[in-house]
Amino acid sequence: MAIQEAQFYSDNVCFGGGGGGSGSGDNGGLGSGAFNQFLFDHRQQQLQQRHEIDQFIISQNGRLRLLLEQQRKKQITMFLNKIESRALILLNQKDEEIQKAKNKLIELQNLLKKLEMDNQGWKKVAYEKEAMAMCLNNKLEALKERASCCFINGVDDAESCCEDEDTRMVCKCCNSRSSCVLFLPCRHLCSCKNCEALLDSCPVCKTAKKASIEALVS
Repeated sequence: MAIQEAQFYSDNVCFGGGGGGSGSGDNGGLGSGAFNQFLFDHRQQQLQQRHEIDQFIISQNGRLRLLLEQQRKKQITMFLNKIESRALILLNQKDEEIQKAKNKLIELQNLLKKLEMDNQGWKKVAYEKEAMAMCLNNKLEALKERASCCFINGVDDAESCCEDEDTRMVCKCCNSRSSCVLFLPCRHLCSCKNCEALLDSCPVCKTAKKASIEALVS
């Protein structure tokens, strides 16, 4: 296409020169042909330079596009690294918070277990105290009934009642020492302190001993 444009331009120049050549002769025609060749060569050089400039621009555009792509990838990588580092910091903070929460939960569970054990202990003490109070109340009622009975029936009956009461208060294991230990859960006051350590069950009803209380009987 560049050659066609140069040829068209040359033809136009020749056409203009041909109009004056009819008067100037052959020498004018030779000069016009050299000038046309010069213009053609000059046009070709311009087209070649334009082509080279276009190729240079294309190569520079490709290089610039490559540099921009590399710069974009670098910026994206830096941005992702910042996000990753920030995310790691946040994850570490959350892990620390979770660990603290777990430790707090363990402390609360241990405290709850301790409170439950204390509660069971207090329940046991209350149950033992209640059993002892009921047993002593029963003993007191029985003594009151015997005392009133002995007072009504006279001195002989009073002595027999006292003898029976003394027999009832004797340890059922050794039959020599006074009973001062209350067995639980049966609530029998039937053993002395020395024999209680050797017994696993109540000597009266044979119920397994779960606990025992020393009763102060005067």
